[in-house]
Amino acid sequence: MKNTTIIIAVLTLIIIAGASFGIYKMIIEKKEKVETVKADELYICPMHPQIQSNHPGICPICQMDLVLKESSGAQEEFESYKNSGKELGDVVLSPSEQVLANVKTEIVTIQEFKSSLEFNGFIKTDESSMRRIATPVGGKIVRLYINFEGQNVSRGQKVFDIYSPEIYSTQKEYLLAVKNYENARSSNNELVMAQAENLISATRTRLSLWEITPEQIEELESTGEVKDYVSVYSKYSGVVMKKLFNEGHWATAGEDILDVADMSTVWVIASVPESDIGNIKMGQSAKITSVSYPDEIFYAKVNFISPVISPDSRTLEVRFNVSNRNYRLKPDMFVKAEVGSAGYQWNMVVPRNAVLRTGKMDMVYVKKGKNLFSPRRVTIGGEQDGRYLITSGLKEGEEIVTSAGFLIDSESQIRTGTSTSNMESMEMEVKGDPEFNKDQDIMKDMKQHKR
Repeated sequence: MKNTTIIIAVLTLIIIAGASFGIYKMIIEKKEKVETVKADELYICPMHPQIQSNHPGICPICQMDLVLKESSGAQEEFESYKNSGKELGDVVLSPSEQVLANVKTEIVTIQEFKSSLEFNGFIKTDESSMRRIATPVGGKIVRLYINFEGQNVSRGQKVFDIYSPEIYSTQKEYLLAVKNYENARSSNNELVMAQAENLISATRTRLSLWEITPEQIEELESTGEVKDYVSVYSKYSGVVMKKLFNEGHWATAGEDILDVADMSTVWVIASVPESDIGNIKMGQSAKITSVSYPDEIFYAKVNFISPVISPDSRTLEVRFNVSNRNYRLKPDMFVKAEVGSAGYQWNMVVPRNAVLRTGKMDMVYVKKGKNLFSPRRVTIGGEQDGRYLITSGLKEGEEIVTSAGFLIDSESQIRTGTSTSNMESMEMEVKGDPEFNKDQDIMKDMKQHKR
């Protein structure tokens, strides 16, 4: 009986020990399994995919909670491409994903392309057409017939009346010289006649130099009446740019009263960047457009290239002569000057929507396989009619994405946790607490931009 009790106790201990070992093993295996799963987890910031961690946390940039990055069938396919030697920036999209994203592609071809350059500029009065209307002799402005700036003036139009003691006395001298000449003719004395004739000529010349017209002199001679003032007429046609004095002003001889400019031809002053100076030549044709008249084109030619560069803006001043049709272009109006190249270029041309311009570089997505898209850096050589001239980065016959490029770029950043603006640093591993990717430090970019 005693032996039986001992045997039962021993068996009980063995059963308890076995059960305990089994339970301990199950707990350990479950814990290892959980740790294995957690080791494979990757948490990223929804707003800043470059912030990655192997455990939940907070983004140090925007303070948002990190979320678990889920893998998909496309991501597994992407990993297989990665392991087979493909670049990490490549994006794999299933056929259904391509349909949903409206992905469209186009074959790169060599096309005829005439590049053009566009510069900002403004309208300026043609300085060679500016004239001044001044007083021919000292006196008082009795009346002005031009009352405001911007008023049109025609050649031969009366501008102002002026009272001048000098003109008043000279008119009397002229009438006296005419009377003396008539008396000399009746005396038949040739010497006296010659002297009287010379006096008339000298007096007439003096009145002419004071801008008294022949018609006014003939009127003076026929009426024999001396006027208290004389009228001054414009020698030019144009627009009054400045009105310097009003009625009642005592002006000195030669003092400016009005500034007049012929607006039938104006200048366009354009600022050409230093990098484009080599494309500008004297006599080169250009098209001038303005937001005021979006459907009109004014044709111009380069008539002056400044010999110096502005040290502040690093631009060169280029001047164009423009025929001002119907006087529609006004001084200080902002315009754009489009200058075409000397000849056509044959090169690779792609649609404008195909190029992603990040500010740091220009890139396109090239279709490398059935479902594989790869970013490619390109160089733009010009733009025309919604298409870019590509000088490097692509080859003829390659297939590029022309629609949904931004969606593919966003997908690439989400899947890889990087930004395509720095394709040289595509991969970053984070262990422990969330850290910054030094090559993708957005705050640093903002500081640099602020400086």
